[in-house]
Amino acid sequence: MSLRRPATVAELCDIVKQARAAKQGVYPVGGLTTLDVGLPTLKPGVAVDMTAMNLVIDYPARDMTITVQSGITIAGLQAVLAKEGQWLPIDVATPELATLGGAIALNQSGPRRYGYGTLRDYVIGISFVTDDGVEVKAGGRVVKNVAGYDMMKLQIGAVGTLGVVTQVTLKVKPKPETSAAVVFGCDAASIGAVLDVVHNSKSRPVAVELLNAAAWRAGGVNPLVASEWILAVGFEEKAATVAWQQASLLDELKAVQARGVTEVASATGLWAAITGLQLRHDSRYIRKLSVLPSKVAEEVVKLPAGLVHAHALSGVIWVHGESSVEGALIRRCPTEAKKSLPVWGKPTPDWELMRHVKKTLDPDNVFNPGRLFGNV
Repeated sequence: MSLRRPATVAELCDIVKQARAAKQGVYPVGGLTTLDVGLPTLKPGVAVDMTAMNLVIDYPARDMTITVQSGITIAGLQAVLAKEGQWLPIDVATPELATLGGAIALNQSGPRRYGYGTLRDYVIGISFVTDDGVEVKAGGRVVKNVAGYDMMKLQIGAVGTLGVVTQVTLKVKPKPETSAAVVFGCDAASIGAVLDVVHNSKSRPVAVELLNAAAWRAGGVNPLVASEWILAVGFEEKAATVAWQQASLLDELKAVQARGVTEVASATGLWAAITGLQLRHDSRYIRKLSVLPSKVAEEVVKLPAGLVHAHALSGVIWVHGESSVEGALIRRCPTEAKKSLPVWGKPTPDWELMRHVKKTLDPDNVFNPGRLFGNV
């Protein structure tokens, strides 16, 4: 497979036209952090390195929107926003390498999705190159934009199979004054009761993370908590508001068997460490399971031994280990194993609709052929 690194949209359009004419595939890449996601590729082609297309196109900070090229890294984007006291509240592993385009392709998120949502909630405009080698646009540069079809949502989580994203407009948020957390332990039998307390709390956390002891140690997360299961509940707001929320939760936790309760003054590193577990290099198999938030407590205790961590009140559970987990998609496994394992989990009723969209927008299967749908 050859590698091209376009610096302009025109160059990218030419690459796509040439690849389609040669009946080859186009494989968009960025920081190379998630190449192991999905099924093996189906045909030879060209890897398109998007990292040279990393410019800030427009940043009207007072409107709290920003338009950037898709090759910008998440860390680079956050650095630009930080100069105006703003940020994109999305947790992405290895942000210094991961690009915005790659994060959108996989709809990546982390602990703070509970309080802030996912990338689907922040993309308000998008441009991408189609299989004809033409750049098309959807959405706009203002928040109140309702014109046309919502083509943006198709690209988010499409694993780069519907085109190459070139430019994105995002709505952003003011950066919170303080980020803090309450960390404590509990046993397996108490998880449900503890999560009920957090869910019904007067406080309003932005993150509620549940990890078993193995996952807590693997993440190198501090503080150390000697317990079978550990919960980290995060708050972000003005300092006075965060202090009140922490105090409220600490008082409410007296009703359940919480152990080793610790207040963490700055939780940014905590969320980064937990997010990093999604790409843990020592884990050959990583699975992702989605359940109702009310089912998290009963599901995690049934899982095989190994590393387990969950965005507990979002219903997302990550499982590290070779044992199969019914209903889970496989985030990482050896390439050879993908021939026999259900990489994308059990097909849902909307799977055929997604395949139809792929065939309609990319009939020659140019973009990331095989990675999401196999042989369409």
